[in-house]
Amino acid sequence: MGLGVDIVEVSRMAASLARTPGFARFVFSDGERAFCESRPFPERHFAARFAAKEGFLKAVGRGILDGVPLHEIEVVQPDRGEPTLRLGPAATRALASVGARGARVSLSRGARVSVALVVLS
Repeated sequence: MGLGVDIVEVSRMAASLARTPGFARFVFSDGERAFCESRPFPERHFAARFAAKEGFLKAVGRGILDGVPLHEIEVVQPDRGEPTLRLGPAATRALASVGARGARVSLSRGARVSVALVVLS
């Protein structure tokens, strides 16, 4: 039904987090921030989650400022197992607007880039 992929440079994410203290609170949920900050190299995890948010928006045909707040697209990851997306009301409406009922996400993190792939079903 839809596919979105995004790649984020880890150094740019680290710079954004350092330069703008409110950036993380604006973009990421409390759970996402806690998860990322509890891991080695948190900037890699933040970058992967930002890529997932962008990937979701691409999959539903929306832009970053097109009615779906980024914090409504939440990557939830158990200690073991695959990450999933938890969607807020506006994100759920965007998903439904393209005829999809669900979204799956795959994340990859590296020293230089993090990548996310979102597939709608």
